[in-house]
Amino acid sequence: MKKYYKKQIALQRVINLIDIALFKPDLFVNDHISTAKKIIFKYKVKLPFEYQILFCKNCKRFIIPGKSSRIRIGRSSIKAIRITCKICGYTYRKIIKSKI
Repeated sequence: MKKYYKKQIALQRVINLIDIALFKPDLFVNDHISTAKKIIFKYKVKLPFEYQILFCKNCKRFIIPGKSSRIRIGRSSIKAIRITCKICGYTYRKIIKSKI
């Protein structure tokens, strides 16, 4: 099997594991996420943005929006989303729209 197809299958498997961890948070969340991370590192898969924001940039742990993280919209002239990890307390921003 070609390398491209292996990466494509690996990405689909990682997305399935993360979706299971999001929608069934009580059933083996840490096991699903650790398996997904192993697949990501083995096949060097780049996750889409909507799945990248589910991992803390400081402690690298899986954060569930609303449960283990707090999401706020910034009030300054630069529109941004502020995501705070409740595990380590780290806050980072994702800029939505900058002032022209």
